[in-house]
Amino acid sequence: MSERLMDCTRFCGIMNRAIRVSGGAAAFARQHNIPVQAVRDTQNLRGFSHDVVAALGLVQVLRYPLSADPKNLVTAQHVQEKLNNFIREHKSQRIAAQIFGIHEPHLSNIQNGLRGFAPVLSILGFGPPVRRFYFKQVACHEPV
Repeated sequence: MSERLMDCTRFCGIMNRAIRVSGGAAAFARQHNIPVQAVRDTQNLRGFSHDVVAALGLVQVLRYPLSADPKNLVTAQHVQEKLNNFIREHKSQRIAAQIFGIHEPHLSNIQNGLRGFAPVLSILGFGPPVRRFYFKQVACHEPV
């Protein structure tokens, strides 16, 4: 899927305009059946409410910048593939865990999606994750 990602600045512009058009945070919340506090927290960047993001027709994703080229963002799947290749190259999970400076069960949990990638990102050549947004694709069905 080719998605046009937008950063938090663009997201804030879209959100603030939608809130202003609705008549304020409380009106936006009522209109979309979302708690007002969730709208205010998102507007003040205290957190990103999934409900507010969805009400704007957006999807929130995490992307990982390459250390060599921070403008180039990759998906978690790409990080996972690179991690698996790294472990294969080093012949065992135990050896790879020692290189990362973590315990083997911790590395196993990362591989199985039970923990985040933070301990392995820098060695694999990635920076910390960044939050991005894209517009949901609406399925259009042609009339028969």
